[in-house]
Amino acid sequence: MTCQHGVMPVPAPATAELLIGAPIAASDEVGELTTPTGAAILTTLPDSFGPLPAMRIDRIGYGAGTRDGKSRPNVLRVILGDSIENGPARDEIIVLETNLDDCTGEQIGHAVTRLFEAGAVDVFTTPISMKKNRPGVLLSVLSPAGHEAACEAVMFGETTTFGIRRSVWTRSMLDRRSVTVETRFGPVRMKIGTRNGAVMRATPEYDDCAAAAKARGATLYEVMRAATAAYLAAP
Repeated sequence: MTCQHGVMPVPAPATAELLIGAPIAASDEVGELTTPTGAAILTTLPDSFGPLPAMRIDRIGYGAGTRDGKSRPNVLRVILGDSIENGPARDEIIVLETNLDDCTGEQIGHAVTRLFEAGAVDVFTTPISMKKNRPGVLLSVLSPAGHEAACEAVMFGETTTFGIRRSVWTRSMLDRRSVTVETRFGPVRMKIGTRNGAVMRATPEYDDCAAAAKARGATLYEVMRAATAAYLAAP
C-alpha cells in the first residue's frame, strides 16, 4: 500500500495492532481492506467471531466505498436479526496436528501435560503408519483462540516435530453449568449439559468422585452412582 508516508505493509501498522487477538485471513484482493477505524469497531463491539449464526433476519444494510476492487465489490453488508434457539451453541476451536515417528512415549506424555498447562482443552494421540513403513503417532491438540501460539511453542519445544498443521473447526456444544449435590460420601459437583433449556447430560465430576472414594474407602462407581441418584432425586 502506498500512502503519504511511503510504501506501507498491509494491514497497516496501526490496523495490525488493533487486530491483535482477532482472527484474520489472507485475501487475493490487492490493497487496504481494513482501516484502523474499521479494525477498532470490529475488535470492540463483537463478543465473538465466527460463521453466520442461525437467525431470523430483520434488516440488511449495505455500505459502498469509492474504490473499485479487482476481485470483489467494495461493499460492506450488515445483517441484523434475532437468534433462533433451535440448535446447540456453536463456537470455533483451533486444531493443531503433527505426525511423530521419532519421539519417545516419555516425550509425548510430557508434551501432553505441558499442552494442557498451555491452555489446550483436549489433547489426544492416534496410532498411524508413516513413510518408510514406520509406526508413528498423530498428536492432535484442540486449542481455544488465543492459546494456539502457546500450544505450538510446546509442540515445537517438547516433541521432535518439524511442522504443525493448523485448521479451524466449528463445534456444536450443549450449554453447560455446574451444580453440587450432597451424597453420603460428601458433596459432588455435577456437569449439566442443556439444549434449549432441556437437560441432555448430567455427569458427576471425576475429581470430586475420586477424592470422595479415596477418603471414604469406597469405589469410584459407588460414588458416581450416588451422585447421579442424588441429582435425579433433587426437585
